[in-house]
Amino acid sequence: MSATAAAASASKNLQRFIQKSHIIQRGAEKARQDIFGHLPQLNLDRTGNKAAKKSFTGPYLEKYYPTSINVFARKVHEGWETEQEEYRRVKLMQRKRKGKGPPKKGAGSRSKKKK
Repeated sequence: MSATAAAASASKNLQRFIQKSHIIQRGAEKARQDIFGHLPQLNLDRTGNKAAKKSFTGPYLEKYYPTSINVFARKVHEGWETEQEEYRRVKLMQRKRKGKGPPKKGAGSRSKKKK
């Protein structure tokens, strides 16, 4: 094989590789879209992905999360408390008995400094 024949063969291989590189690039782009969940952008218009990914606020948030059973239970039963509320109330009563509860209104440390 002569040098010219080898060069011609190499240029043909290079041309084939360049033609296939677009195919490879498209395949890599498709794989990226599948992995990361991106949509193909065929034109340069806005896609709306940014708005779709925003977290819910206001009435949308209220519709998304169901109302707690405790809300309905408080309407039916006057003294309804959850376990967390009851635990907090009991701990607060224990602290008050020990004398470590919150001070009465107007009897905080700042008012003591003024006197």
